[in-house]
Amino acid sequence: MTASHAGRPQMLPRPACTPAAIRAVLAENADPAVLKRYDDELDAAFEEAREQGDLTPLIQAVRRWWFEADAWRDPNAHQEFLARVKRYQREGPPPPVERVNRQEIRARYGV
Repeated sequence: MTASHAGRPQMLPRPACTPAAIRAVLAENADPAVLKRYDDELDAAFEEAREQGDLTPLIQAVRRWWFEADAWRDPNAHQEFLARVKRYQREGPPPPVERVNRQEIRARYGV
């Protein structure tokens, strides 16, 4: 069963940057393969954090997936996200002057 709701007239609210909120958005909008990949990566990050005694791997995984969940909540944003990923894979990342830094991300998205 897929959870796609292409006919949805409005975009969902921005999810919290938490594992549960991210999973809820993905479960509602993404296909089962994406949800499984999220669960697997989150489990691996939890395990790595436990082994290292450091939450950094978990925090990094949650932040990385938050951007994907944020894109899934809006079909147009998701298409833009996928196009950007394909462009980066084809051409490489944008030059440093065009990249968004961590402070800009925090200011823009609050994470």
